[in-house]
Amino acid sequence: MTTVDTTLPTTPSDPTRMDRVDAWCERIGDALNPILVKETRQALKSRQFVGTFSVLLVAALAWTIIGSLSMMPQIYTSPSAPRMLIGYYLVLALPMLIVVPLAAFRSLEGEIDDGTLELLSITVLSPWQIVLGKLASAMLQMLLYFVALFPCVAYAYTLRGVDLPTTLLMMGMLLVAGVVLTIVALFMAPLARTRTGRITTLLAVMMLLLGAEWMVGFLVIGMILEGNPLTSDQMLFVVTATIGISITAGHLLLTATAGQLTPESENRSTHLRVSLMILSAVVAGLGVLGVRMLGMAGFVTLTFFAIFLAGLWTLCSAMIVAESSVMTPRIRRELPNSLLARATLTWLTPGPASGLVFSVVNIVVITTGFVISIDLLGARNGTFGPPVMYMAMRQLCVAYAAYLIIFLVGSRWLVALIRTRSNPRVEVGVAAVIALAMLSALIPYAVGLHFNDYRSFSYSGWQITNWAWTLAEIGNRGNLDTIVSIVVVVAALSFFASVLLSPSLVMPRRIATPELVKAEKEG
Repeated sequence: MTTVDTTLPTTPSDPTRMDRVDAWCERIGDALNPILVKETRQALKSRQFVGTFSVLLVAALAWTIIGSLSMMPQIYTSPSAPRMLIGYYLVLALPMLIVVPLAAFRSLEGEIDDGTLELLSITVLSPWQIVLGKLASAMLQMLLYFVALFPCVAYAYTLRGVDLPTTLLMMGMLLVAGVVLTIVALFMAPLARTRTGRITTLLAVMMLLLGAEWMVGFLVIGMILEGNPLTSDQMLFVVTATIGISITAGHLLLTATAGQLTPESENRSTHLRVSLMILSAVVAGLGVLGVRMLGMAGFVTLTFFAIFLAGLWTLCSAMIVAESSVMTPRIRRELPNSLLARATLTWLTPGPASGLVFSVVNIVVITTGFVISIDLLGARNGTFGPPVMYMAMRQLCVAYAAYLIIFLVGSRWLVALIRTRSNPRVEVGVAAVIALAMLSALIPYAVGLHFNDYRSFSYSGWQITNWAWTLAEIGNRGNLDTIVSIVVVVAALSFFASVLLSPSLVMPRRIATPELVKAEKEG
């Protein structure tokens, strides 16, 4: 009599498709930023998210019922989408533009205030991972809000009266504005060090968010009611410029945020300078693209971008030249070694001297690029105005860049003198530039008033250091070639003199890595 073996086989069966998907999801989850996982869990379980999400759903349902009933029976025969869409926008804009950015600000500020960030800094997590984890958690919350309101927006679209591009544009504006405001809020979180400063920063963030809410709402509601007034070329340029500037400016702010969380012994300048150059290149390229696509309107756009870059480099350069000249051994071990690398990459390393060279080179390149682009695009032939107007703009660009270089050189040495007795923050460079600019404008004007018996007098070459009056005269007359040439020569001489006075700081030498450090890295 034979016996049948009824025991189950011990070899496991082949994994099903869902098992493979589950294993893949688990690997992806393990590879994700741990800060993202932690922040997502905390955010989704917090009272703030649960309360906001519940209020969002209740408000959307209430507006769907109230708005639909208030338009009965015309809702069946006349276009009713604009009114419903405005209500849904107001419901969605509150958490997107205020609640989520403010929660991200409070989250990062709380990490700093409670000392949790110091514990994270000794782990394998980098400051970039911490900042990106906060941003990704906020974007995930925005995605959930979008998903919750998407059926309502689709319902409003079926009521006729608003086309699909306008609806998509409204949602895109909300998304971009929400992400940018979140990045700005994260950037402002580590700025203050005292309790009073944190309260002031919180109030500033709230005012910024409320102002952005009003501005974006004004644009969106006007677009829904009046339609999109832009042509196809203008719309394409606006979308391209918005996406390009948002990405590059957001990267700069995130880099600055990560730099504030990085210890002083680390290199916090190189990534910031690279990001600043990328933003400048994108803005300059968009200015030229606007002229080619939009004609006269593009020329106005180019002028606006030139003013934006002037303000950006004035602010950033003032802080760059105010950096500390002390370079830790860890930074010096990472300096470029070859001759070509030292000649091209040294200006990205920390320090006020290399920062001065970096700022001046970029200011000269940007100024030259704008002047040449206007010239090549037909400004001299009267395409965008008379030749006098072009001459005035050209001289304005060159004169402003020259004055800025002079003030940066003065600020570099003034802050160096201050650092002999204290260790101020880099923001003192902005104050130094402002002080030098005010003194250079007020002193010659006061002397001129004194010698003219305190009566009004006309501009003369004695007011050459008065940059405000000189720039105003260039804008009115556009024929101050001699004055502009003198300012450019003085700027060049002061810059080269400053470089020659600090050769070791401009071209720092790399030091060898100790064997113990090499062993730790290899281990």
